[in-house]
Amino acid sequence: MSALIHTFDKYSWLWPGLFESYKENWDQDVKLYLGTDIVPSGPLSSQFNTLLSGEGEWSDRLTNLLVQIPTEYLYYSQEDHWLFKNPPNLAELVDFMDKKQVLRLQISPINHYYTLQKGDNIRFFTPNSKYLVSHQPSIWRKDFLLFCLKSGENPWQNEYEGTKRLNKMNLINRIAIYNYDWYHHKCQRGSLIS
Repeated sequence: MSALIHTFDKYSWLWPGLFESYKENWDQDVKLYLGTDIVPSGPLSSQFNTLLSGEGEWSDRLTNLLVQIPTEYLYYSQEDHWLFKNPPNLAELVDFMDKKQVLRLQISPINHYYTLQKGDNIRFFTPNSKYLVSHQPSIWRKDFLLFCLKSGENPWQNEYEGTKRLNKMNLINRIAIYNYDWYHHKCQRGSLIS
C-alpha cells in the first residue's frame, strides 16, 4: 500500500497546513507521495516523495500519477483534507478489503448524503447511492480508481459521472465507508475554511 496526496501548483498555498497536519498526525508505515503538476518551487515536507503529473485536466493528471505508483492498494486524499488525529490502522483496513473484495473504503464520518446498508463501523453503500465515486480520504484498489477515471473530467464531474457509470454495474458490498472522524476539509470554492 502507498499513500497519495493529490494536488497541483495552484493549491500550493494549502501545502504548509497539509504538511503540518501530516507531520503531527500520520503514524502509518506507508510511503507518502505528494502528486503535483509541476516541480514545486517552495519548501516541501521531507515526509513526502514528490511525483509529477504534468499538466492537463484533473483526471488525466491523476492517471499519470497512479501509473507511477507500484502498489495494489492506495490511500488517496487531496491537499485540502488536513488531519487532526491519527488515521485508523490502514493495514488492518486493507486486510478487510482484501478478504471482502472491497474496491474502495472511504474513511470519514457518515453523513446524510450517503445511502448505506445497516451495519457497525464499516457499512456498505447501497447500489445507486450517491458518491460511489468520492474523493474523500479513502483506500482504493488502484486498478479500480484507474477504472473510475475518464479522460478530461474535473473532480466534480468525476464524482458525479463516475457514480452514474458505477450505478450501471453490480457493486453490492464492494464500496464501503469506515465511520471515523479524523480530518478537516479546509477549502471550499478556492477559499480557506477556518
